[in-house]
Amino acid sequence: MTGPEQGPVWPGPGPQPPTWPAPPPQPKPERPPRPSDVVLSVQLWIFVIATFTVSMIAQIVANKGSEAVRAQYERDIQGEGPGQKMMREQFPTFESFDNAIFGVALFAVITGAIVTGVLVYLMWRGQSWARVALQLVGAFILVQGVFAFFSDQALIAVPAILAAIAMVGALITSNSREAMEYFKPGFASRTRR
Repeated sequence: MTGPEQGPVWPGPGPQPPTWPAPPPQPKPERPPRPSDVVLSVQLWIFVIATFTVSMIAQIVANKGSEAVRAQYERDIQGEGPGQKMMREQFPTFESFDNAIFGVALFAVITGAIVTGVLVYLMWRGQSWARVALQLVGAFILVQGVFAFFSDQALIAVPAILAAIAMVGALITSNSREAMEYFKPGFASRTRR
């Protein structure tokens, strides 16, 4: 029932809620053009992927056939437990173990670089969750960059340190106010309230 000065009447028991019927939904704000901070962040991430991959591959090559890997192999095959027996059957020689470790590590580095590249592309396209995922990747790269300070091999240390420094810049630019407005349209108006 509606009177001339009265709006729609709440059909349920009790008092009428103040916002019945609900107001029309607010239109979603449009995504602004891609800001220069996002472009710079993507460029820095490409540099990070390239230099960090070089550092990790150099580390894998340096570890191939090393005494540390040989000592690990010797520890893994000693004893009579089921794990040691399986290791001896699967890797009868140190070379087979060393090649397997090398292959798995190389595969992991290449896969990590590809996944990070996909996340950077999705960030370029405006996906905020990809930006957050890259911050987690950035934490790993930062830790590796700190460990690289203690490496005595320049081909491992220098690219890892450069990657960590560039990654910090990439994270800062991807979290600027303009970048956040690109990832979450309407962000600036929500934060001003």
